[in-house]
Amino acid sequence: MKTQTKKTKKEIIRYVIVLPIIGTLDFGIYFLLILILPHGVSKAISYIIANGTGYLFNKFWIFKRKKKQAAVPEGGRYIVVDVVLFVVNVATNQVILHIWPQAVFLGIAVASILTASLSFLSKKFWVFKTAAA
Repeated sequence: MKTQTKKTKKEIIRYVIVLPIIGTLDFGIYFLLILILPHGVSKAISYIIANGTGYLFNKFWIFKRKKKQAAVPEGGRYIVVDVVLFVVNVATNQVILHIWPQAVFLGIAVASILTASLSFLSKKFWVFKTAAA
């Protein structure tokens, strides 16, 4: 049990390290691309690149899954989780702004913290689940 707890703590630390890296990648690519492409196209490309990079970090560094494991089911589950979390993030932000229209920072903060927490849990216990997890 202690080994599993220690493993989970390492995964959480790695996850917290990766979050700003992926955010910066998404932000940076987006702002470079808007110089030459429409905003929507730029955001779509930056989101796909950041999510792809996030998948690789999650699979090989955070949750340390081997290449031999089925990538297609993991990849599909990863996409499902990200789509659901996108909806949760936007909905949470909207609910907070509906209640407190001036609480823009609160909306972003709560939506981001909730989404990041649910993201870690869903990826640990569903997307990259192993028999030991």
